[in-house]
Amino acid sequence: MKIDLNLFVVFDAIYCEGNITKAASTLNLSQPAVSHSLRKLRRQFDDPLFVRHGNEMRPTAVARNVIADVRESLHMLKICLVQSKTFEPSTSRKEFSISLHASLEAAYLPPLVKGIGQDAPNINLQTTRRVRGKELEKKLASGDIDLAIDALIPVDKNVMLTQIDSDELVVIARKDHTIIGKELSLKTYLSLKHVLVSSRSKGLGIEDYELGRLGMQREIALRCQHNLSACQVVMESDMILTLPKTAATMYSNMLNITIHPLPVKLPNIDAHLYWHENVDNDPSNRWLREKVISTLLSTL
Repeated sequence: MKIDLNLFVVFDAIYCEGNITKAASTLNLSQPAVSHSLRKLRRQFDDPLFVRHGNEMRPTAVARNVIADVRESLHMLKICLVQSKTFEPSTSRKEFSISLHASLEAAYLPPLVKGIGQDAPNINLQTTRRVRGKELEKKLASGDIDLAIDALIPVDKNVMLTQIDSDELVVIARKDHTIIGKELSLKTYLSLKHVLVSSRSKGLGIEDYELGRLGMQREIALRCQHNLSACQVVMESDMILTLPKTAATMYSNMLNITIHPLPVKLPNIDAHLYWHENVDNDPSNRWLREKVISTLLSTL
C-alpha cells in the first residue's frame, strides 16, 4: 500500500488548527488542496478523522489515538533530513567499513583508531578484506564499504581517489645475517631466497614486476598472507622480505630483525584512498575521508 507522507503533514495541521482554512494558510496551500488530502486520509483510515462542529473540525477517536504517533514520526523524519546534511562525530554511533590492503593494516589501523576515537568515541570501525577490481565499485556504490585504501588500481569513473601515502621499499633480514654482512648488495639480494606477502595463491608481487622491467629476477621461496608471520620466518632463517619502510620500521621495533636499503632503485609504493561519487558530499563520509587523510599524513 502506497502512502503519501505529505498527507500526515496535512493531518497534523488540521488537528493543530481545528480548521481547514487555517490549516491551508499554515501549510501555504489552497483550501481545496487540503480538503482533497483530507479525503484521501479518510479513505486510508476508513474513518472521518475530523467532524465539523460550527467553524471547527473536531478530531474523532481514531484521530486522537494516532496523533501522537503521527507527530513522532514526522519529528523523526525531520531529524533524518537534518542528519543527512550534517554530521556530529562526537555523538554519532555510526559504523564505518574500510577495505584495507592487508599489508597496510598493521601500520594504518593503530593511528586511525586513535585519531577517530579522539573525536568520535562512539563510532565503530571495521576493516574488510581487500576488494579487487570491478567488485570495488559495486561495494562502494552499495555502501557495503565506505572507503578503500589500496595501491593505485584501475577503477570505474564513478570511483573517486586521492593519494594519501608514498613509501619507499626496504629489505628486512634477521640480525647477524652471515651472508649479508654489513651491507646488502644487489648480487646478494638476488641470490637470496625471498618471502612474498600476498593474499593471492599465485602471481608476482609489485616489486617482481619492477625487477622484471630491469631484466632482474628473484627467487620466491615462501608465499604467505601476513607481514607479521613473514617477519617471523625471516627472523628464524636466511630468507629476506621486501616491505614498505613504514611497516618495516614498525616490525623492526618489535622483532629481532634489521632493515637494509633496497640495493636497486624501484618506484615507491603509493597508497590511495577510494570512495564512490554518490557519497562525495555526504557529511559523514567526507568527515571520515578528511580524518583518514589528516591522521595518516601526520603519523606516517
